[in-house]
Amino acid sequence: MKINEFGSKNNPKIVLIPGTMMCWKQFGSVIPFLEEDYHILAVSTDGFDGDSDSTFTTAKASAHKLAMSLREKGVDEVELVFGESFGSATAAVIFNTQEVKVNSIIMNGPQRFDFGFLTKPIASMIPGNQYRFLGKMDKAQQKGKIPFMLKLFTRSSDENMLGMFAKMPENISYETLKNCTEEGISLYNEMEKFEVRPDAKVSVWHGQKEPNMKKAILAIRKIYPNMEDHPFKDMGHGEIIAHPDLMADEIKKFIRK
Repeated sequence: MKINEFGSKNNPKIVLIPGTMMCWKQFGSVIPFLEEDYHILAVSTDGFDGDSDSTFTTAKASAHKLAMSLREKGVDEVELVFGESFGSATAAVIFNTQEVKVNSIIMNGPQRFDFGFLTKPIASMIPGNQYRFLGKMDKAQQKGKIPFMLKLFTRSSDENMLGMFAKMPENISYETLKNCTEEGISLYNEMEKFEVRPDAKVSVWHGQKEPNMKKAILAIRKIYPNMEDHPFKDMGHGEIIAHPDLMADEIKKFIRK
């Protein structure tokens, strides 16, 4: 796990956790809009930090390691943790455990993959498809298109998705992708064990066109009854990151609430 820091250490802290197959560079365009007012800690979790020896295991292990890494940097309180896509799993766990004090959380696109009896067969295919896609990125960039199945799950533009994938780290292993898929499938079952917190400051962001969000929102609201549901018009999964000025403004608004 690697943490890149931006802005004054005297300012309130924002932790940014990227999604599957992404490193801290996923937030490269939004950091300049935030670092003047906040101390930004942009994370590359195990398995996505460019180190061939690191492997993502579980959201619980990732959250604990993040908390310990923050404490090593002298950080014992965070104003906001922002989890992008699967990064919402690590974000949700650290917000629940409070191993460092976390005042608020934004989960962007924490899709709930629940397809009934088809869930396990679909989940078994995802890591292999992702791993094969890694080897075809150059062709995808040349064609300017992402695979149909990926587009089906994101409902995001080819341009947006290819822009994000251009920031992928090296040395992503099949084992990491397999573990991420398993954690993503089991996340909401684990969250059912979380303490119900009516006073928690939580926002769930998602693109208006994004699939698999209705059940996610219902499940999260059971834990955080006063959760904010924040859709972005005409956007797909993760597409808000392609609008860094808007994303930064919305983050600042949420913190000030």
